[in-house]
Amino acid sequence: MSGPHGSHWLEREDYGDVTVVRLKTPRILDDDVLRTVFDPIYSLVKDVGRKKLVLNLSAVGYLPSMAVGKLVMLNRKLMAENGRLALCHLSPVTEEILDGTRLKPLFNCYAAEAEAVQSFA
Repeated sequence: MSGPHGSHWLEREDYGDVTVVRLKTPRILDDDVLRTVFDPIYSLVKDVGRKKLVLNLSAVGYLPSMAVGKLVMLNRKLMAENGRLALCHLSPVTEEILDGTRLKPLFNCYAAEAEAVQSFA
């Protein structure tokens, strides 16, 4: 396991070949913040080659539709690389958004981060 590293918006920690990314912002409301948050995550897949990704959304109270679109795109990128995305600690509002858009079945969702990491074993 490597120690955590990241930025103001997110933190990354590796557990062997599983990478956990913890979003640290409660709301992602504009395009600039959305890019600032998701570009490094996409880079983990494309440039670093991380294919087992857990996205911890415990700090996120609300995801706008553009952020949901970014999650769908991230999931597709990982699947194209024979990888997988797991989401954990979804807020009730985020869970409701994914249910309402019928996108929740696309994702592997877990209550706890440890459970999401373990799902890759």
